[in-house]
Parts: sequence; C-alpha cells; structure tokens
Amino acid sequence: MEEEKFSLSGTFQKTKEYIDSQFTLVKLKTIERSSRLIASLVVDTTKLIFTLFVVFFLCLALGFWLGELLGSYSLGFLATAGIFLIIIIVIRIFEPALESKFMDLSIRRFLAKWNDEIEEEEEELKQKEKFDREGTANE
Repeated sequence: MEEEKFSLSGTFQKTKEYIDSQFTLVKLKTIERSSRLIASLVVDTTKLIFTLFVVFFLCLALGFWLGELLGSYSLGFLATAGIFLIIIIVIRIFEPALESKFMDLSIRRFLAKWNDEIEEEEEELKQKEKFDREGTANE
C-alpha cells in the first residue's frame, strides 16, 4: 500500500482552481441575472410602446367621435384635450402617493424575479443533494 504524501503545491493548486471556479460561477450567475433583467425590461418597454399606440389611436377615435357629436372636429379634439388636462391635474394632485405605489410595485416585481432565480437555484441544489444521497445509499 502506497502512502499518499501531503503536497503543499498540490493543495495550493486545488485551492486556486476552486477560487477560479467560484469566481467563474459568480460571474455566470451575474450575467444570467442581468440578462434576465434586461430581457424583462425590453419586453416591458415593448408592451408600453404598443399600449401607447393603442391609447393614441383611441384618443384620435374619441376626438373624431366627440367632433361628430359636437358638430365640429375642432371642438371634439378640444374636448379630448380637456379630458386629458383633467387626468393630468388629478395625477399631479396624487403624484406623491402614485409615485410611492409605482416604486413599491417596481421593487416587488424586481425582487420577485430575483427571488425566483434564487428559488430555482435552491431547488437545483436540493435535487442534486437528493441524487447524491441516493447514489451513496446504493453503493
């Protein structure tokens, strides 16, 4: 039976490999989370743009419809502008409350995505541990 000798250089090399692996793992996780966040922002921005198009065309339709009712397209679009002016004033009055609500919503949404990733990682670790236990139990 051969004795294994303790090798300081071997231990140093294994430690260096472990640190490099951990650094690579952290880098890959950061890239994954960043790309997931960017993808979410792109999708949300696209939805916002299309929603704005829909609102724009609905406003045009409202302006023309009110113009037909009032007998003048100018008055119809003026009435539509008045409606938007009222909406802007209401938003301005409730701005601090709305701002905090939207901040809370944004933070919750971001953290939900972040926590989903963490839960996925924890689930993968649990499955790996279960597989490892089953593998050692069969031996």
